Amino acid sequence: MADLIFLHGGQHGSWCWEPLIAELGAGGQSFERIIALDMPGCGRKRHRDPQDATLASVTRELNDELRALGVRGGVLVGHSIAGVLLPMMAVEDSALFSRLVYLSAAVPKEGQTIMEMLGTARQGDDPEQVGWPVDLANTSPEALSLAMFGRDLRPVQLAWLLNEVSQDLTPPAAQFEPVSRRGYREAGVAASYILTLRDDILPPPWQRRFAERLGCEEMIEIDTPHEPFVSHPELLAEVLRRFA
Repeated sequence: MADLIFLHGGQHGSWCWEPLIAELGAGGQSFERIIALDMPGCGRKRHRDPQDATLASVTRELNDELRALGVRGGVLVGHSIAGVLLPMMAVEDSALFSRLVYLSAAVPKEGQTIMEMLGTARQGDDPEQVGWPVDLANTSPEALSLAMFGRDLRPVQLAWLLNEVSQDLTPPAAQFEPVSRRGYREAGVAASYILTLRDDILPPPWQRRFAERLGCEEMIEIDTPHEPFVSHPELLAEVLRRFA
């Protein structure tokens, strides 16, 4: 059996996978181990200042952790902003992974940053930018978080999520450093994309564009919002078991 490895998105940490990991465990053992990674400044690494981290240094750090655990041929699932790191992790050490699974993952054009890809306008205003679900100039941080993460969550789930989100600091490089996927196709790691059909952050047409940029060999559509590991862990667990 392969190891199942999770990498969180922006303003999240390894904590975000807890409902999904519990669901995977309840269904019996499908994977050798389940490993949830943290970027500097997030989750178990909240004590770390991520300001000086680069995409390359974060890539090496995460892969070093996997090498230290003896991982070989694992299934790496990356969510949202982790879409900038998964290709780099595969290029840095392709032997670590048998498959990359992009879960509603953001994938800028080569040489573009996440923030350039997102832009500042509302969704649909600029065909070259993903946009935002609200007017950033007139929306509080709390209201923005609610608009981005709140769909399909019970009040207790949302309170837990927003409390955790407020404590994480994503490495700025993940948002502001131009991405590079040089050598990605040559790395030869199989790739799948899980598209979330009711996503308020990354609209489905953009997710399809991201999957095309990655050359994913399969796309799986699920009827969930952006964070199915919290809102629909049973459904996501069922999808992930096919990669065991």
